[in-house]
Amino acid sequence: MLLDHFNTFADFQPVGLLLDFPMVRPEPEVQAPQRAKTGGFLPQTLVETDRGFVQARDVKPGDMVYTFDGGCQEVETVRHAVPRMTTMMHVPAGALGNDCDLELPADQMVALELDAVERLFGLPLVLVKLISLAGYQGIKALSPERLGRIHIECAEEELIWAESGMLMQAGEGGPDGAFKELSLAETRQILASDEGRALALTGLEEKEAEFPDLLKDLLEAPKATPKAA
Repeated sequence: MLLDHFNTFADFQPVGLLLDFPMVRPEPEVQAPQRAKTGGFLPQTLVETDRGFVQARDVKPGDMVYTFDGGCQEVETVRHAVPRMTTMMHVPAGALGNDCDLELPADQMVALELDAVERLFGLPLVLVKLISLAGYQGIKALSPERLGRIHIECAEEELIWAESGMLMQAGEGGPDGAFKELSLAETRQILASDEGRALALTGLEEKEAEFPDLLKDLLEAPKATPKAA
């Protein structure tokens, strides 16, 4: 019967061919973990540790840092990111608990404590990007600069006390993070709501909160004159 079918064994390979070309499965490539593109601390940012306030560049694994709700936590890893162009924000003294004027990255995640936050979410604070606070308490945009970042990480996501009273995010956050993060639109709505409530309490006519145009501020900002060599 098989002699009448010339292609009976067409789907089979000769044994000799398999021995000459053994089947080798390529090993899966191990991809390196992607570095965080936002957040982190500037090297000169003061971080509160058990040794007092020290610059972020001097924080090392094993150091103890003070956090919002976790007490004193041990630093597990410290990563230095490659410098990149970053829009800067001017934060006046006292705007977010800081005791002096600061220049911080626009994507810096900071804690925001407002009555509106507690009314809407039942939380003492939320996390927002600094860029979304433009116009609040005198915070405004500055020209971009090329800066490096230092990522300080503990066993879990934490809010670290910095600059004598600010709370900055340390670790990976996101939708499943330990702290609620607001989008740009949500932050602007809460700021407008809080300002409207403050106006109502003073007896003034409630009006929509006015925030400056970030692009306009950057274009109108005086350009820094180059220093003479």
